[in-house]
Amino acid sequence: MNDESSPDRRRLAIGYVPGVQPDKWLTRWRERNPEAPVSARRVSDPRSVLAAVTGDAGFDVIFFREAAGAPRSAPDGLLRVPLYTETMAVLAPKDHAITAFESLAAADLEGERWLDPVDAISATLDEVSAAVDLVAAGVGLLVLPMPYARALSRRDVVERPLEGVPATRMGVAWSARREGDELIDEFVGIVRGRTAATTRGAGEPPREKRNARQKTAAKAAARGEKAQGGKAQGGKAQGGKAQGGKAQGGPAPRTQARSKRWS
Repeated sequence: MNDESSPDRRRLAIGYVPGVQPDKWLTRWRERNPEAPVSARRVSDPRSVLAAVTGDAGFDVIFFREAAGAPRSAPDGLLRVPLYTETMAVLAPKDHAITAFESLAAADLEGERWLDPVDAISATLDEVSAAVDLVAAGVGLLVLPMPYARALSRRDVVERPLEGVPATRMGVAWSARREGDELIDEFVGIVRGRTAATTRGAGEPPREKRNARQKTAAKAAARGEKAQGGKAQGGKAQGGKAQGGKAQGGPAPRTQARSKRWS
């Protein structure tokens, strides 16, 4: 039986794919939970090393890459929170003409020589590194997520943001069998931007989960209390529309990015 307060329980192991920089989240975790050690390791496929239950060897939480168009529902066996869509990049030798541009569209590179596509989601780190070696040698261009490209940064290869190609998305995930794990919930909260003041359990016990019937009953009770409160006030509140009419001005104009054509 696992003891929630045991030394083995009070630690976290984090796995992440190339291109993720978890340092800020690890720092915040250590500041808030000095009694709970956390470790992190970069691997090509952290899902294959995910700990299914507390006490198992492997990662408690993972950062993994998926297609930006993947379903929002979590993959089988996982609880997952999508984080952000990654900017894509084209990689070329350092003396290539793309260095004259800040960003490019796929159409700008028509006629260029390309390497066989490398799947940044399923390929190993060694496979991607080997493809970057070919880019440096002038064999062809390559598309990767920008964070991945920068993780493999080298002096003889340049990268530029590239639009018009399928993108990837980063997510944080953990085993569905560990739903409700307090340490995991707290770490994921940090990743999502929860502050120390709003951390679960800070000053109040965690809320009990309610089923659909309980939620419906609670909403009905709240509506009843609101109705009673309105009657106590003596009927409808008086007052007209807010003075001054509609707020002047529309939304701020969106900045239009000027497309750069390949010449």
